[in-house]
Amino acid sequence: MCYNLLMDNRYTTFGLSRKNAGAWIAVFLMLSSVIVRIVYYALGGTHGLTDPSGQVVKGIWVFLSAVLPILAGAMFIIRLLLNGRDRLYKTGLAVLLGAAFFIARIVWMFVHKVEVTTVWHLVLCIILYLAAFFIWDLTVNGAKIRTKIPAILVFSLPLIVHLFVLDIPRWIAGETGLMFELPEISVLLMMASLAAASVSLEKITGETFRPRRGDRPDGRLVRSLDPINGVAIYIMPTRNGASTYFRDSIECSKMEEYIRKKRAEGLVGFGTLHVIAAAYVRVISQHPACNRFISGQKIYSRDGEIELALAVKKDMKADAPETIIKVCFSPEDTAEDVFRKFNEQVLDAKDTPLDSSFDNLAGLINAVPGVLKKFLVWFLKTLDYFGKLPRFLMRLSPFHGSVFVTDLGSLGIPPVFHHLYDFGNIPAFIGFGSRRTQTVTGDDGTPVRKKFVDYTIVTDERICDGFYYASAFKSFRRYLNNPEKLDVPPEEVKKDVF
Repeated sequence: MCYNLLMDNRYTTFGLSRKNAGAWIAVFLMLSSVIVRIVYYALGGTHGLTDPSGQVVKGIWVFLSAVLPILAGAMFIIRLLLNGRDRLYKTGLAVLLGAAFFIARIVWMFVHKVEVTTVWHLVLCIILYLAAFFIWDLTVNGAKIRTKIPAILVFSLPLIVHLFVLDIPRWIAGETGLMFELPEISVLLMMASLAAASVSLEKITGETFRPRRGDRPDGRLVRSLDPINGVAIYIMPTRNGASTYFRDSIECSKMEEYIRKKRAEGLVGFGTLHVIAAAYVRVISQHPACNRFISGQKIYSRDGEIELALAVKKDMKADAPETIIKVCFSPEDTAEDVFRKFNEQVLDAKDTPLDSSFDNLAGLINAVPGVLKKFLVWFLKTLDYFGKLPRFLMRLSPFHGSVFVTDLGSLGIPPVFHHLYDFGNIPAFIGFGSRRTQTVTGDDGTPVRKKFVDYTIVTDERICDGFYYASAFKSFRRYLNNPEKLDVPPEEVKKDVF
């Protein structure tokens, strides 16, 4: 039962799209709060900046009282408008900063005895403000709280108490002027904005995983693995230290017949590379854990995005320039889809000068002086470790993807075991060599000459266990031996665990 709840939750979250009128009400209220506070301090307001005796309060209080609420409000507005529908969890930091402001405000009142504030009142308020943040975060970050009612209550009830119990009676009595009340009005507007956002939350459910905190631009965090998986990453911190090496060969008469058939159908240039690529794409569609990767000592899954990298020579000469292409596939792709997508990239790389996006990026980095280059690479690795490397750089980088394939058959040599890269996150390296002829024993006991293709796979053993890899490798072999299965999309694309 718990498993089913998790499976349902992976596709559900709360969002607040720009089409929702409540989102614009929340933005208007928060913007008003920011403007009111700016106007107050621009007109010489001193709330939070001086104690009751009129002495200027120095240090952190100036930031906490004047800057922090403005920063929190502006950040909430930006995140709500940019990420409201699909990544509302990104408003969490703004709400946390808002909670910090409210805590600082009640502490300031307690320290300077601005109002009758007891220790228990202080503690209760701090608990309430922290609860408001956690309830909001647990609601919008993957719908860990399945209903928006707690968020509505935690923001609406304090607003009602402030407005009808503390403020309106004082305003009716005329105890203070407008200028003095502007900070309180700013606070009320901020609370009203969060209450409006909570009331307007939309529960969004689809057939794909809903992003949440901890995910990366190129993958989602796998959260339900056994503890041993998390420990193994620290025991074996690098890909090369966690590499496993697999070698196999297939009798290629069926593959050759299949290749001839595809070429006769008009797929000029269709070859072993396309069969191997299509077979691995199909393996990932049935064994999605092979499409995981490790970054920042955490395991992520790419789900439906399969990125294959390949080194391409401009010309078959020793001194010919080389570039690297990346091709994106879907788990539903057939061999013909793989051929078409592959050839578009390969032909583009071969028919243009050495100024592809990757080459330009590599040239830009190479132009940096040695010491700075070392720092730049370290900086990029650090950004990548924390999942902050821009997505466009990941798409250009040959070190980020699902698999790297090297075609050594075109060079006429056997496959090598190619190391994995410790930079980036590619978890698998496939190499295949040229066809070789070998004498084997036929079904009737007589010697028969047959052709074979050898291939190697180097993998990161930390992304899944040996049994899973063995099943995936057997599937890979089965597709290579029966490539006609690659002509139709898979009956079902399996999804990785939560």
